Amino acid sequence: MQYDNGMSNAKRRPLEAAEIETALHKLKEWSGDEHGLKRKLVFQDFRGAMKFMQACIEGIEQRNHHPTWCNTYSSVDIQLNTHDAGNRVTEKDLDLAEFIDSVLRDGQHEFGYVG
Repeated sequence: MQYDNGMSNAKRRPLEAAEIETALHKLKEWSGDEHGLKRKLVFQDFRGAMKFMQACIEGIEQRNHHPTWCNTYSSVDIQLNTHDAGNRVTEKDLDLAEFIDSVLRDGQHEFGYVG
């Protein structure tokens, strides 16, 4: 089933720098600019990092908006931007960042999140 996040074409437009800066006040652990949002997560071990990534799969698939992420042992580096908006940040990226944060918040002890 496809996730309906109410993203009209207008909400897929690239965001302005000021809009991203405002959004980053809510997404406190994220950084970035109009070219992408970034966050690095560190877990106790490889297994925790993999559990976290696996816990995100369904929500990512439902949104049909996929992160660029890299796992190196106990860390996961995440970058979000919207390819069909010229690799710029859109509302889709903000929505996905909020979702990723919620997965981490709900399972941080299970994943062994350390920072």
